[in-house]
Amino acid sequence: MNKLRVRLVVICCVFVGVASTAFGETGPNYEISYPKHQYAITVSSLRDLDFQNIAVVWYRNGRRDPTAHLENGSFAQRDETAGGEYVTLDLVQVLDGGQYAVIDVSWRSCGGSCSESGLVQVFELQSGHPTVVEQISYGRHAPGCGASFDEASRILIVTGRSSEPSPNCGPKSLDVMSFQWDGKQLVFKTSRRDALPNP
Repeated sequence: MNKLRVRLVVICCVFVGVASTAFGETGPNYEISYPKHQYAITVSSLRDLDFQNIAVVWYRNGRRDPTAHLENGSFAQRDETAGGEYVTLDLVQVLDGGQYAVIDVSWRSCGGSCSESGLVQVFELQSGHPTVVEQISYGRHAPGCGASFDEASRILIVTGRSSEPSPNCGPKSLDVMSFQWDGKQLVFKTSRRDALPNP
């Protein structure tokens, strides 16, 4: 039994080390992808798309993963044995006369404990169809996380949990990242790491 425990501890330590390396312990903690997810509905402008009541699709490792069907900007799927999924739409920014839009959602998953991710998606209107053409995922399981868009500078500021090794309930720092809108997509520009005060 003790040998089994030792093996499990070693496996967990290796996994944590790999995860820290994958997310870049010293670099900003975000992942960017270009999924090309097209909705079947048609609109003349993304201003006409009801973002409060759409199905948000999260793409992970190049594939569709969970889907949250928002109702009035939120989604909840409770499971008494496994926890559940809780999604909230926090930002909608329409750009360039309705040709593009940027959204940000908080995606909270609960099981034995809870974790929270942020999901920024860029929509483009393609032949009348809203199409997700870019996705930025980041950690939100810390106070002060989220995204905001400055219309004057056309910069998206994303504040997410850093990837340094720390307990799920004890974040140590935040990555404050800026992405510049270039007319078609968000391009990473700069980041800084801010320490969180000790609890």
